[in-house]
Amino acid sequence: MHLQTAEYDLSSHADVYEPSEDSFLFLDALEEEFGNLVDLKPLNIVEIGSGSGVIITSLAKALKNANFFAVDINMSACKATQMTGELNATAIQPLCMDLLGQFKENMFDVIVFNPPYVVTDSEELCGNGINRAWAGGKDGREIIDKLLPKIPNILSCKGIFYLLLLKENKPKEVIDFMFTLGFAHKIIKERKLLGEYLYIVKFNK
Repeated sequence: MHLQTAEYDLSSHADVYEPSEDSFLFLDALEEEFGNLVDLKPLNIVEIGSGSGVIITSLAKALKNANFFAVDINMSACKATQMTGELNATAIQPLCMDLLGQFKENMFDVIVFNPPYVVTDSEELCGNGINRAWAGGKDGREIIDKLLPKIPNILSCKGIFYLLLLKENKPKEVIDFMFTLGFAHKIIKERKLLGEYLYIVKFNK
């Protein structure tokens, strides 16, 4: 196995999303993609909404010669990601910010996003606490839809964008929108869990 799940300790971060089935599905998909990631020779890799930091740290343990960034709107999640990186002897650069608005164009070769995807009222998107880790608003898509138009500018020409979607997020609409932006897609993994059907979708130009 090329991609080993990073160790983590959230005992000091009760307001950070605990890695769950969606996190592990994402790791399984990235494991399947590992050969492609190695061939890509990425320079800059970022996880949006890093939470515990398990996904970005697992990538950092497996891929060398790259810079690893993690952004989260929850400061406690940024601290948890930093701690996870240190626990696994990897260098992660966590940044407390909303999505990717402060990075320069075409910076990232790999973007990973396990978004807040649960269908909720829009009001639940307020604040910076743990609810922001799962509350997705209308169709579970309000945060996803905010990010998608930014991907063409922030992703490098050779870059790959990995996105987790719930069946209720209407994945075909997301795929069709990304197609209008010039992106091909491939469903890397899909899995039925208790009360959820999840997809990991790969987009590239």
